[in-house]
Amino acid sequence: MAITKETLKKHHFWILVGLTPILVLVAVFMITTGVGAKIDERNAQITKDRDALKGKESPKSEMYIKAHDKLIDQLAKKRTDLWKENWDRQIGMVPGKAGKDVQDSSKNLLRWPNSKLLTRFNYTADYITDKTQLKFGAKIPDDSGEDAEFKKAEVYLAEFSNPYLKDPAREPEKRTGMVDKVYPTAFAGGWTSVLRHVRYPASGTGPDGWGQNKPTSEQLWLALEDIWIQRAMLESVKSVNDQIGAFAKKTKPDETPLDRIFTSRVWELAIKVAPRPGDGRFVLTGTLHNKTDRLQLLGVGNMMVLNVWLSTAPNAQPVAFRIGGEFVAGGATIAIAQSDEHVLLLGTPVEEIAKVEQAFDPRTVPVRRIERLALGYKDSRHTAVALKSPLFVAFQKEEADAAKTATGGSESGAPMGTLGGGSAPPGAGSGSTKFPGQPGSAGGTGGGSSSAPTGQLEGGGDVAAVLDGNRKRYLDPVTQQVRRMPVAISIVVDQAYMQDVLLAYANCPMRFQITQVHWQRFRGTLGGTGSSGGFSPGGGDDIGGPARGNAEGSGGIKLGGGSFSGPPVFGPKPGGPMGPGGPMGPGAPPAFGPGGGGAFDGGGSLATISEGQLTAGLVELTVYGVVSLYEKYMPAEAPAP
Repeated sequence: MAITKETLKKHHFWILVGLTPILVLVAVFMITTGVGAKIDERNAQITKDRDALKGKESPKSEMYIKAHDKLIDQLAKKRTDLWKENWDRQIGMVPGKAGKDVQDSSKNLLRWPNSKLLTRFNYTADYITDKTQLKFGAKIPDDSGEDAEFKKAEVYLAEFSNPYLKDPAREPEKRTGMVDKVYPTAFAGGWTSVLRHVRYPASGTGPDGWGQNKPTSEQLWLALEDIWIQRAMLESVKSVNDQIGAFAKKTKPDETPLDRIFTSRVWELAIKVAPRPGDGRFVLTGTLHNKTDRLQLLGVGNMMVLNVWLSTAPNAQPVAFRIGGEFVAGGATIAIAQSDEHVLLLGTPVEEIAKVEQAFDPRTVPVRRIERLALGYKDSRHTAVALKSPLFVAFQKEEADAAKTATGGSESGAPMGTLGGGSAPPGAGSGSTKFPGQPGSAGGTGGGSSSAPTGQLEGGGDVAAVLDGNRKRYLDPVTQQVRRMPVAISIVVDQAYMQDVLLAYANCPMRFQITQVHWQRFRGTLGGTGSSGGFSPGGGDDIGGPARGNAEGSGGIKLGGGSFSGPPVFGPKPGGPMGPGGPMGPGAPPAFGPGGGGAFDGGGSLATISEGQLTAGLVELTVYGVVSLYEKYMPAEAPAP
């Protein structure tokens, strides 16, 4: 049938009904492919914008944003000011006239060894402009043999103990080393067994710990840092002894310049200077009162020595006021027995009794003995933390190469400061000695690496153990402004002065943060505090002393049914009480025995006092902490906000 115009008009309804499904399908397809894509794109944009607005539900005004930026700038300035303030404090800068700071060289904690070639590197008030005052880790010039000069025994070891000092009790002017200055505080086994240093042979001949190779600048800086920290730690011990030995003037109604009362933490001294009948020579007299409720010994040889200044002149020298007797009971008062030694020499200026201090000896000094001092030793809080190296370019490159090698040449190896993803703590290698209370091998960073260096935390050793093995020494982070080293010290001290020790370390000029403390009753013996004997700075035939405990890490001290995960007990050295060498090494005074006080014998021998009574008030106090060392301040290197 032919389709005509009339036929289409007649059947157009059914034709449109048949085309409708096709047109609907075409429309649906177009909507799905076109409009739907636009909807998906828009929904994705909405989701993205919603995610970007998370955390910004409370938009800040422009004024608030400007104020916040201002606070950030103030924070950056404060960080810079604190950096400069702490650096100035380390090098002894003190307020001067006209508001300008000046340097007190005696308070400079970062001193170089005393040598003409090396003292030119000492920091002064001109540290910003003086190019010879090097930044920590910088290349040390060696134009005139500075490297060889540093490792000379008479230069390097003199920082620890004056080699020309034979008897510190009789040669106070020669107490120039850090060990000499804390006398009569002793060192367990000699200072060479306690302080970390590069060893030297006692005879002065033969190879020493430095070896024949020329030391690098990095090694010299690490050796310097060890000196700085140990010297600051010992100066805090000295400050405790000085504080306890100081007397303050006590006002009394009938006081005269030559008749006064002085008091210390332990004693009350009524002292008088009067002419002697007959020849008119001045004589010291008085009484001594024990302010405590405990028996107090008078000193070695049954003798107590007080230094008395009879003039306020700056160069005035003290007069030794010797008080004989064995001991003074708690709360008791004794009259000071007269002797010809109490008669002042002719020509002694006598203006007024200006000052009194106690001259301690090994029997009466508050801090009796330093058992251990370890650098890089971590407390419980940091026992699992990996230590970091200084920001020396040479060290960083070497460790980066080692990390790259350990990961098969990959650039994404261990982070800087670790070898192969976790270095063993210093001393965890073969031959290391566990600390008391450490049940197993040293813990710490976990994993460990056979290529990790093995360091020596205490005593004398060679460069490889003392310096190269202790590159990893700081807690993270190590910045361009400050580096922080964990340390621990264990001492034997009178229990009455434990708080004084903690306060001294809290006030240490080299920023010291106490992180952990423990103490226990002292159950050992204190040999070498008798009435006579010499002084030996060493601890054995080798001035380097024995290579002792090097390990650090976690111990397992049982508490009830569980365990305490923390560092090993850092207490006295292994092996029990100190041997017959005495606290200062061979040649030290013998054990307690009869005094040889002569005219000052004043009470017989010490047979009336047992060793238990002598040590009943002593405790072993261990202090863990973190020392903060600030880098040389340079305004151009101020930290960014």
